[in-house]
Amino acid sequence: MIVQTTLMTGHKGVDLHAETAGRVLQRNLEGGSHLLSLNRAEYHTFWREEGADAPDSVQRMLAVGRFYNPNKHHYAHLELEGSDGPWFGPAAARRGEALTEGWPGSVLATDLPEGDDVVSCLLGGLPPPGARVVDMVAFPLGEEGPLLSGVVWRLVLAADTSDPLAAADLLTVARSARQGLLVNPHMQGWRTALRG
Repeated sequence: MIVQTTLMTGHKGVDLHAETAGRVLQRNLEGGSHLLSLNRAEYHTFWREEGADAPDSVQRMLAVGRFYNPNKHHYAHLELEGSDGPWFGPAAARRGEALTEGWPGSVLATDLPEGDDVVSCLLGGLPPPGARVVDMVAFPLGEEGPLLSGVVWRLVLAADTSDPLAAADLLTVARSARQGLLVNPHMQGWRTALRG
């Protein structure tokens, strides 16, 4: 069995990249009227066989300053047992697949208060009741590993969005001037999950 270890970081304040991208999606792209909000977090993931010694990579990433700034970010160290293996290599060509059930996994450590929905806190907070939530995890194609870094985009869509996964795909994957903004399908792979 494969264990997936992830360091996820999100902004403590306003994320200007997500705010700007969200406005462009709402105002200029097909289906933008369904988008209530857009949030993002960065992630850094590596995989290991179950039973193998867990490397101290997350602690080193927290300490080095390149992946996490305590003045700017909140963080979570997460692990998912039973992962489907690394996303780079040949598997990365399968763009748009569903995220592994339970991704990104259980929280091992965080600087957020205990009891919070940590992943939601890193991705802008709890969505309004009834909203449809899609997480899209983007990553560069052609990475060789062992560490894969990318962005998690959380799209909060109106409750009346009939097909939230299709709406999220239309808004995020760049296929024309009026479709998609956040994922370049020629250079990136992506995986999605419907959260609500």
